[in-house]
Amino acid sequence: MNARSQRYFRRNRLRLAAFALAPAIGLAASALPFTAPAAQAAPAVGGCPVSNFCAWQNSGYGGTRWDYQRQTGFWWYVGAAANDQISSFQNNRAAYAYIAKDCPAASDWTWIDAGSLNSNLAGSKWQDGSSINDSITAVGEGAVGQAEPTEPAHGSRTNGGC
Repeated sequence: MNARSQRYFRRNRLRLAAFALAPAIGLAASALPFTAPAAQAAPAVGGCPVSNFCAWQNSGYGGTRWDYQRQTGFWWYVGAAANDQISSFQNNRAAYAYIAKDCPAASDWTWIDAGSLNSNLAGSKWQDGSSINDSITAVGEGAVGQAEPTEPAHGSRTNGGC
């Protein structure tokens, strides 16, 4: 064998070793834990149940917590206790949530992506420039799989809707 053929022979031995080890490496890699998907919902904050939109009276998810899980596609009054008292929230749903300044909702409303949270609404503004903090009166819930947020319809006053 000349020097040139020895170089290829050594490289071929490395290739053969790599092919021999490939199944073992694959098995070892399959035993490793997978990372969480990027679209996974945020972990529950302050005990917010799955499939709920939760709102807290104070920033930092403190004080009284109100949970909302209603029929999708409609605006709902937050209730007398929560009206104009919400300072932080978590959308622990797999769909959009909506908040509005008035009930029935007028032009000051916004949507919240699935899994989103906000620990302090003091810096958040409505379309009219006023603060969202302590001014939420209505909530709404989009349908799971809804492609993009659109303003929910108005519900019936007889069942707590706007």
